[in-house]
Amino acid sequence: MSNIESWKSAIKDSYTKFELINPARAKTELGFANQLFQSNPQLQKCTTESIVNAVVNVARTSITLNPVMRLAYLVPRGDKCVLDFSYMGMVAMLKDNNCIKTIDAKIVYEDEDFDYDMSSSIIHHKPNYAKSEIEHNQRVILGCYSRAVLPTNDVVYEFMPMWEIDKIKQSSTNSNSKYSAWTTWRDEMIKKSVIKRHFKMLISLGNINNEKISAFMQIENENNPLKNNFNNNPKPNLKNSFIEETEIIEEENEFPEHYDNKDEISQDDEREMFNDLFRES
Repeated sequence: MSNIESWKSAIKDSYTKFELINPARAKTELGFANQLFQSNPQLQKCTTESIVNAVVNVARTSITLNPVMRLAYLVPRGDKCVLDFSYMGMVAMLKDNNCIKTIDAKIVYEDEDFDYDMSSSIIHHKPNYAKSEIEHNQRVILGCYSRAVLPTNDVVYEFMPMWEIDKIKQSSTNSNSKYSAWTTWRDEMIKKSVIKRHFKMLISLGNINNEKISAFMQIENENNPLKNNFNNNPKPNLKNSFIEETEIIEEENEFPEHYDNKDEISQDDEREMFNDLFRES
């Protein structure tokens, strides 16, 4: 069976399972999946079992592969296809499940007034603003923090010094390439790193009996397991967010070039993408 026949067969096989979980979104999401595979030869080489699992995981979490929303992607890791969540997808999951009211991230520069009282969880930050992009890119970054407002109106922070963010960057394939998102979208990737770490604590504040949260936590833990400093054995529980981890950030799919000029996808486009999948070759 050729690569084309293999991945198309896998997506067709996932349709029945997807429809059992989320029938209202089955055709639309399968259309998005089909579009992703058509544009990515590496995805087409993934095993059929991993493709089915990744597509079904879209239904389990109620996330969307809509390229305009940029909440989640199907990405190849070796010969496996996995569902990978963007930081925007993580924020959406936190809000949709009443774990937070709001969350944002700020980069801290060396020329700014900044103090973080960890014991009281209080941050004082007075930002400065560069006069040009060149000046902005020349500033020395100390780190980045995220600020989340909980449903109780309590405010919690997560701070990462730049040396930790650099470790995450270096663990990403081709992160030093001029085409990498770490180069072209540096600030966004820095913010993504700290929000992903904060997410692991915040998501545990939700209802762990919620099937969507449980599925989300399981998938994220499988994709990016926390690792112990001493023996590199994966930690089994996402809730322990204070253990230092080496976490790969999949930057190549965060800002996909082939979606940059698409402002919206109509219902007709969604139906056409789905129909393409089931058309005779």
